[in-house]
Amino acid sequence: MFTWTSRPALWRAGVALLAAFSLSGCLELQAQDTGAGGTDTAQTGQRSFALASSVIVPSGVTAKGPPGFCIDKRSVKTGRTGGFALIAPCAALDARADGLGLETAILTLQVQPVGALGGDISAQALAEVFAAEEPIYLEDGDGISLVQLAAGGEAIIPQSDPTHWRGALKVNGYLVGLAVYAEVGGAAAGDVGKTLLIDFAEAVLSASTEAPSQ
Repeated sequence: MFTWTSRPALWRAGVALLAAFSLSGCLELQAQDTGAGGTDTAQTGQRSFALASSVIVPSGVTAKGPPGFCIDKRSVKTGRTGGFALIAPCAALDARADGLGLETAILTLQVQPVGALGGDISAQALAEVFAAEEPIYLEDGDGISLVQLAAGGEAIIPQSDPTHWRGALKVNGYLVGLAVYAEVGGAAAGDVGKTLLIDFAEAVLSASTEAPSQ
């Protein structure tokens, strides 16, 4: 069972388990070949699985985290119609790091055809989709709709805070769903999580706009 902790070694182990078992299997899509397979760490013989960005849908959506966050290469799923990525503090994916230096949070990105939400994206539509997770805050921003949910976070990320954030935006004809999960009592369950979610959305939009055609 994954346990949230500020200790880098245990936190990295938890992220690895999530990447391998909990989240990456949510989509039955072809795993992306990023070529490098992780970066060798000469000092320890271990590997870094942090990616600055990763194409999820060719010519459509590129995943990128907010500043200080990296994509876990092991989690990436990609395809012509959708995909998935897990994003964590870069230090959590690098065996050389002595500390995380960021609010401990796990972010996820899921891409699917834009028609999956059945119309225009709005915070109200998200609240209806996730009604069972008890929406407590709704906002329609510039290009992103977001909700804060009072329940269900721990069902996705074991031992996380039930309160979590979800957002949705359209990117090049695809529906991109984003989520932010915090440790129990963590700041990312509150306003920090909202800021992370908005920064996350802006990073994805920027990376997808800049992505070269394939």
